[in-house]
Amino acid sequence: MLKSSLPITRPVRIAADFSAAEIVDVDFTLHDLFMACARNGERLIQGKTIRGCRIQGPAVLLASNGVTFTDVNFGDSRGEMGNLLTRSLGAKAIGSIPMRDCAFVSCEFHGVGFTGDDAFLEQMQQITGTPRPYA
Repeated sequence: MLKSSLPITRPVRIAADFSAAEIVDVDFTLHDLFMACARNGERLIQGKTIRGCRIQGPAVLLASNGVTFTDVNFGDSRGEMGNLLTRSLGAKAIGSIPMRDCAFVSCEFHGVGFTGDDAFLEQMQQITGTPRPYA
């Protein structure tokens, strides 16, 4: 069994560079990461490993293929993971931040909601404790 690295107790360290494939031990808003990718002409966050980070909203993370969560604190769910999940009523999740092939390891989310396909949402809703791995 994986030994948890949470909670993150280091001092705040604001991320200054999002160009690396691995983002480690920094704090940032999900929107800032998305905008850094957008400035490079990318329409989604892709191929990042995010480790030991505090990730701030407000935001809704749209998890697509290859997005994994290991030893993650998803945030204050008020006792029910469903409070952090949202489902689009149409074919698109407009306003969400799309991610593909990204791994979150030993991260903490604050003020972030999550969405994805039905299988993703069903798996996320089964989470009863935090931190807990999801893959």
